[in-house]
Amino acid sequence: MTQLQQRIERAVIKAEQENVRLAQRMHYPFRPERTCLLCGSLFLEESLPPWDVAEILGNQVDFCLCCISRTCYNTTGNNSCSKAQILSYICDLTKVLDRIPPHQGFGERRYDLRGLNPQERLALLKVLERRPTVRRVKVIFGSWFRALVVAGVLDGGAQQMGRGIRCLAKDGHVCLSLGEKMIDDALFALGIPHKKEPAYPEGNFRADFDVFGVFIEYFGLTGNAAYDTKTNEKQKLLARHGVRLVSIFPKDLVDPRRLNTLLEEVRNNPLKTNQI
Repeated sequence: MTQLQQRIERAVIKAEQENVRLAQRMHYPFRPERTCLLCGSLFLEESLPPWDVAEILGNQVDFCLCCISRTCYNTTGNNSCSKAQILSYICDLTKVLDRIPPHQGFGERRYDLRGLNPQERLALLKVLERRPTVRRVKVIFGSWFRALVVAGVLDGGAQQMGRGIRCLAKDGHVCLSLGEKMIDDALFALGIPHKKEPAYPEGNFRADFDVFGVFIEYFGLTGNAAYDTKTNEKQKLLARHGVRLVSIFPKDLVDPRRLNTLLEEVRNNPLKTNQI
C-alpha cells in the first residue's frame, strides 16, 4: 500500500468516526459541560460510562471520570501508606460517614454514595482519595477489623453484627462472638497452638478452630431449631470424613475450669475418636 493510499484510508476512518460522533450527538440531546466538585475540571456527562452514572453516582453527575476512577474503583488505593496514615484515614472516614465503615472497600460498591447530598459526597471522596489498599492494611494490621480496633473507633473494641459481636482475642484473632473469644483466649492462655476458621472437607462450612487436626466449634445458638439442624449436619459431615469435632456449648463456658479441661484434653489426646 502506497503512502497516498494509507493517507486516504486514515482519512476515511477519521470521517467515519466523526460521523459516528455526529450521529450520537443527534440521537442524544446535547448536555452542557459540568464542573467536577472534587478537582474543579470541566467534563461532559457522556464521558462517564453509564454504569458509573447509574450505580455509583445514582444519576447525580457531579464528579468527572478521573476522580471517580481514583476513588471508587476497587483497583485503587495507596500501597505505601504508613500505620499513622491508615489510622487517620479510618478516623476521618468514620467521622464523614457518622458510623463505622462497614467494609474496607467502602465507596466502590453499589449504592455506597446513594442518599448523600453533593457536599457529603464531596467530603467522602476527599477521604477516599487517601484509601489504603487491602494488601497494605493486611500487612500492617492483619485485618481491617483489627485496624478499626487500633484506630479506636469501636466502643470497647467490639462491633455488633447481625449475629453475635465481632471482637479481638488476646492473640489478635478476630472472633465473631464473645463465646468464641473466650475459647480463643483460653487456648492462648494454655499455650495451645490453634488455627482460625479451617475449612470443612466438603461444602462451605468453616469451623472456629483447628487444634492438631481436631476441629473445635462453639455452638452458641443452641436451642434454635434451624441452628440445631445445621449443627447436626456439621457433626455428621465431619464424622463421615473421620475428622474429630469437639462441640462446645454455652453451658461449657459457665465454669472456666470446665472449658480448660475440654481444651487440655484435645491437646493431650488429639487422636481420640469419640466426640466430647
